[in-house]
Amino acid sequence: MNEDLDMKNITVLHNGGGWITNIGNAFLDLGSMESIREACPEADIHLTSVLNRWISHHIDKGVTGRLLNKPAYIDNTFNLQDYAKVDYVTQSGAFLAKHWFDLHGKVLLNLKEKGIRLIINGGGMTDSSYNEVEIENTRDYLKKLKPYLFISRDEKSFENYKDLAEHAYNGIDVAFFLSNFYKPPKLNLPPYIALNFDKEVEPNIEVLGIDTDAFIVRTHHSFWHNFHLRDFIKMKSYYYDRENTMISEIPHDYLNVYANANSTYSDRVHACVATFSYGNPAKLFGRTPRSLLFDRIGASEITKKVVTPDMAKVNIEKKKQASFLSEVL
Repeated sequence: MNEDLDMKNITVLHNGGGWITNIGNAFLDLGSMESIREACPEADIHLTSVLNRWISHHIDKGVTGRLLNKPAYIDNTFNLQDYAKVDYVTQSGAFLAKHWFDLHGKVLLNLKEKGIRLIINGGGMTDSSYNEVEIENTRDYLKKLKPYLFISRDEKSFENYKDLAEHAYNGIDVAFFLSNFYKPPKLNLPPYIALNFDKEVEPNIEVLGIDTDAFIVRTHHSFWHNFHLRDFIKMKSYYYDRENTMISEIPHDYLNVYANANSTYSDRVHACVATFSYGNPAKLFGRTPRSLLFDRIGASEITKKVVTPDMAKVNIEKKKQASFLSEVL
């Protein structure tokens, strides 16, 4: 790699994908790439996916591997990332956990050994990794990777890993950059509410305090399940049998819905982040430490009530984050 990066346009590989398992991954990928584009308008930015290794892992384990907790064989996968001629690789989202590095860490290590610098852009922990054991395991792996830049998406992630990168910044989730990336069209619909419940049963409309005559659009961020009979029955009943259900393979469909909704009620963090990005109110259901990312924009009450984002604060945070990226890159 040419060490005089400031003498030429930089080339960036964003390591993302997995959209079919959760369209929220697309929100992160597109937001991360947009933040890099704003920081370095002349940058050459590319996208690859980790889904190849994820699928191979689950297929190879099979039923027996799951029962015996045996590791999966994935050394036969072709990792396009290994052959990319780039200066930086970016990784975003809730991936700071041992199980993620066990599966995908080798790809980042291979890139690091080639002199490609790692940028953790809006990184955070998974639901199960906000504990001392997981944090130490993750720190051990990050010490091997030696990130060039670490931008966190919540305060706890920043405090736990800021010392392991050459440059660190207490940032926000990169999906807040979605509104910079995509300007949705207006929809020829009456005022409507977006409901997005994938992890729990959709609450009764009356419980949510929504008018029973309200127009409702129901989104689901994934149709990927283990496809046991019970999953099929659940999906048929809670997904497909309800009015105005939308499941799509492209993120733009969801952004169109959230950008035009009067409000969003969801048990998915990034349905709320996407809604916030376009300045609309949202409420998050369920208990997840990943909701800490809303604290960074002054919306910590989102799990208790419908919250309207402070867009002045959101926009200030986005500009500061892009500015920091620009200075470091």
